[in-house]
Amino acid sequence: MDNDHRWGYLLALTMANSNNDVDVNTLIKIYNQKISTLTNQNILLEAKLTTVMTDFNDEKTQLAAKALEWQEKYENLAAEVEAE
Repeated sequence: MDNDHRWGYLLALTMANSNNDVDVNTLIKIYNQKISTLTNQNILLEAKLTTVMTDFNDEKTQLAAKALEWQEKYENLAAEVEAE
């Protein structure tokens, strides 16, 4: 949501309050704090997700290398058995 839409939303909230017992500056301050908090939480979650994905890819690469190593050992043993 861009700033024009945010201000429009805040203005609509203020106007909807028929008693006008909400200070617009306080409303804007709290609104901006909430947006900031949610943005920070979103950034933290994105960082956690990226970390988990990186760790997963590293583990997957290591597992594939280990599987290749075991496959080569199996093939070598199979070749030795056939040679005997």
